[in-house]
Parts: sequence; structure tokens; C-alpha cells
Amino acid sequence: MINKEKKMHYRITKVHHAEGNREKLVEVLESKKKTLNSFDGLINVRLIGVSDKVTIAISEYESEEKLKNVETRFQDLMVDMMSLMSEPPEVHNGDVFWEHANR
Repeated sequence: MINKEKKMHYRITKVHHAEGNREKLVEVLESKKKTLNSFDGLINVRLIGVSDKVTIAISEYESEEKLKNVETRFQDLMVDMMSLMSEPPEVHNGDVFWEHANR
């Protein structure tokens, strides 16, 4: 059951890139850790390799409001990665409405 007071908000970004650019994307993100750490409400960011040319980034925020408060800064961060992308990223946001944890 999801705690309505503390539901998480996620940004899911599908990134298309040339084969071999995944490491370069990580290099850019590593260089931006200080900026990412300053995003109030950002809990974590995970990259998932779907194929050699597609990566899914999942960013977990405390709330949609917190994500919206750093939206402009997030877009500024993405500018540095655009040259590594083969097409514009597909970005989706949403709240968790169900979860299961095997703990």
C-alpha cells in the first residue's frame, strides 16, 4: 500500500544514442554530481541499458512539486548531453500508485 502522504514521483527519460556513447553519458553525469546533489527533493537517478543504443534514466523525487522546482536546472543539465543523443529524449513523469518490495 502506498502512503498517500509520502508518494514518490518519477521522471523516466528514454535516451537514444550512438553505440558506445553510454560511457560518455556517464562521464557527463559524473561531472554534474555536485549539481545533482543540489536538486532539492531528488532521491536518486538510475540508468538502465535497454540496448547498445538506448538507455532509460529513472529519477526518483520526493514529490512532483520538488521535480517542478528543479525543472529548469534539469533541462540545463540535459543540454550538455544533447550532442551524445541521436534524437530528442522521451520524457515522462508520474506518481507511484502501486509497488511491491521483496524484503
